Amino acid sequence: MLRTLPLLALVSLPLWLSGCSDPAAANNNAEKPRAVLTQPLQQAGQQQLVLTGVVKARNEVPVAFQVSGRIAERLVEAGQRVEQGQLLYKLDPKDLAESVRVAKAAQAAAKASLETVQAEKHRTAQLIKQRFVSEQSSEQVELRYNEAKANLDRANAQLQQAEHGLNYANLTAGSAGIITDISAEPGQVVSAGQRLAALASAQQSEIEVQLPEHITPPTQGTVLFGSESFTLTLRSAAGSADAASLTRQARYSLSSQPAELALGRVLQVQLQLPVSAQQVQVPLGALDERGAQPQLWQVVDGKAQPSAVTVLKLDGEFATVQTSLPAGSKIITLGTHLLNNGMAVQELKP
Repeated sequence: MLRTLPLLALVSLPLWLSGCSDPAAANNNAEKPRAVLTQPLQQAGQQQLVLTGVVKARNEVPVAFQVSGRIAERLVEAGQRVEQGQLLYKLDPKDLAESVRVAKAAQAAAKASLETVQAEKHRTAQLIKQRFVSEQSSEQVELRYNEAKANLDRANAQLQQAEHGLNYANLTAGSAGIITDISAEPGQVVSAGQRLAALASAQQSEIEVQLPEHITPPTQGTVLFGSESFTLTLRSAAGSADAASLTRQARYSLSSQPAELALGRVLQVQLQLPVSAQQVQVPLGALDERGAQPQLWQVVDGKAQPSAVTVLKLDGEFATVQTSLPAGSKIITLGTHLLNNGMAVQELKP
């Protein structure tokens, strides 16, 4: 029995020593920082949006008659260039001519009535001098005279209006330009102000594009015309997207006006999309998608800290994200799925 005690003591001694050393080793491993690779955030480069644009006139005036009637003749075609004063449409003048004849008859009747009252007024004045009638008769005649004179003025105005209407039967171009969008044909009855076509000014053309509804119209761009490239500058944009097409219309001014640039032509347009200061490019390995939202990890005072981001675009080995981290901040690029908030890390050079 005495010989067995030293043997048991020798066997239990290493076990006791190893048991005492395990907590210390575990603490050392827990405190040892994890080695990580980092790199600074790189701001995303400027992006281009390629669309098709249509050449439009900046000023486009509706072509319409100032009076109602039946179209007798159309003298222009869509796409035709016209000069100021050139005849475009003609109305059937029959009804308008009858209106002039009626107005002239009313004018003649008003003149005759005024002449009759004038003669009566003169006779009444003579009778008053001879005291055959009272002053009250003079006042009554004066009233009828004023009414007859007002009727003649109205008849003159109606005749002038009818004559103008007859002249309006010939519709001419108010300025030089190009006829577009013809919508009325001979034989059609139209009302005053009804759109028949459009007269586009060819002196100043623009490029019209339809942008996706979520994109704010860029302020600059270029358009390709043959072998030349022209600068575009945003002039106007719709305040909201069209409910049917879900696109937003924008118009761009050209840096110069080529003489061969025809209205309605379709051209390739390149627009420079604005880049936010918080839009950066990171390697795909830097994205950690374990949480409810993708995040990046940065090193702060030797510890890993997450920062939520919004992924905008994935391109090959890189991702374009929007983050609150400023450009130049160092982020962890590998092994982000093994990190925890507050974990001790040590940066290594790649």
